[in-house]
Amino acid sequence: MWWNSFFTYLCASAILVLVYLRWTRRKMYATLANMSGPRKLPLIGHAHKFFGARPGVIANTLQYFGSFPSPVCIYMGPLPHVTIFDPEQLQVLLHSQNCLDKSIQYSFLRVSRTMISAPAHLWRGQRKALNPSFGPVILNNFIPIFNEKCAILTGLLEQHVGKPERNFTRDICKFTLDQIYATAFGCDFHMQVSPDGERSLDLLEAYIKLMVARFFTVWKYPEFIYRMTKSYKREQEILKTYHDTIIMKLIRAINFEEQLTKSNDNLTNEDIGTKKPQIFIDRLLQLMREGDQVSREDIFQQIDMILFAGNDTTAKTTSFILLMLAMFPEVQERCYQEIVEVCPGEDQIVSAEDAAHLTYLEMVCKETMRLFPVGAILARVTTADIKLDDKYTIPANCTVIMGVYQIHRDPKIWGPNADKFDPDNFLPENAAKRHPYAFLPFSGGPRNCVGMRYAWLSLKIVVVHMLRKYRLRTSLTMDQIRIKYGIILNIANGCMLTLERR
Repeated sequence: MWWNSFFTYLCASAILVLVYLRWTRRKMYATLANMSGPRKLPLIGHAHKFFGARPGVIANTLQYFGSFPSPVCIYMGPLPHVTIFDPEQLQVLLHSQNCLDKSIQYSFLRVSRTMISAPAHLWRGQRKALNPSFGPVILNNFIPIFNEKCAILTGLLEQHVGKPERNFTRDICKFTLDQIYATAFGCDFHMQVSPDGERSLDLLEAYIKLMVARFFTVWKYPEFIYRMTKSYKREQEILKTYHDTIIMKLIRAINFEEQLTKSNDNLTNEDIGTKKPQIFIDRLLQLMREGDQVSREDIFQQIDMILFAGNDTTAKTTSFILLMLAMFPEVQERCYQEIVEVCPGEDQIVSAEDAAHLTYLEMVCKETMRLFPVGAILARVTTADIKLDDKYTIPANCTVIMGVYQIHRDPKIWGPNADKFDPDNFLPENAAKRHPYAFLPFSGGPRNCVGMRYAWLSLKIVVVHMLRKYRLRTSLTMDQIRIKYGIILNIANGCMLTLERR
């Protein structure tokens, strides 16, 4: 039969391809041979460990590989991935100029020319130009906005006082979205009360669900294959709806076309920000006028990037912190007493100075981010050989997976109770004993999170407003929490709380 001949030809072709890969990459395989890892199967390597993997169990799979000495070599078919579970090795990688490029999975977000996933040569220019929009001067100007949006949130939550336990995740997501629009774009769209807030979250959640499904479906990785799927069609529909409705409204509000056509020489003092500091959109427009790093066609990507990076990560971290405070009432009470001493009035503005004096609250935030880091996995691609130490070298063109979640819960670093919530882990004397790269809630090295200071300030201010007005409770316990890996880490249970008026 003809199909017997075809099948024989197909198998022979596959074998030839594998032989070719092995030969052309023989130096890479020789370099990786002395790394640890479980026994791999012919052809598929360790891929069977990930068959049927879902967001809820991938943490356990990585924990299994983390039981081997770092670095660990994982083969997905013929393709090697080096996985790092050691802070010292992590520091070397994150500071290497040969480990700045992101892995293929970041391209799925459709923001490949932004700071999240741009190749290093594009990222450097963008980071330098946009970094000042998250600096101390800008943040001080955001203080009134942070407090205003927090007051709206706590006011809206009044209706749930004394009611049965519910999931407050979407309330917090709309709040952070409201903040991002006002601070990064200078547009007050009232996302906490506007239908646009609900519509935005519906579209973002649908889009992220598609991206997570692609992450865990390896055959969808090649773009030409993915474009033939129903998922791709649905993805494009969501993006078009989101851009045509929500984002176009933003573009009109900032007079994008008019601002972009101005030359830098013809800008007024007000345009270039000498009367007011330049926020993200001001810096972005200036970068686009210069034309080297960001084109007109990139505007949707740039806006999508800041909304995702600034909103979803901050919203989830805020939810996790509030849930931990509800779960540990003695910790919540200690935070409340500190707040009463630093900024007692229920309607009192929380300043940057106030936030800096909330040292115990900061320990609580850090401990929450240790146990539940939104960036649970970092993935880079090496552009040249990187020597980790005298024994190990990671070859060029190799995907590197950095297990932040596993490092944050490593008993060798955090002690036998590494999985327990204990803010004392961040007492100064305890923190001083640990490697600085044992705690990486915002990544590390030159390509760390550009909005780190923004996140710290906004997190502290919203927790102050919540605890000054409400006592938080939850029926959840730590052993009931279920972790889900996706684009970012999630608590599958949600932010289940009941509110009591203080």
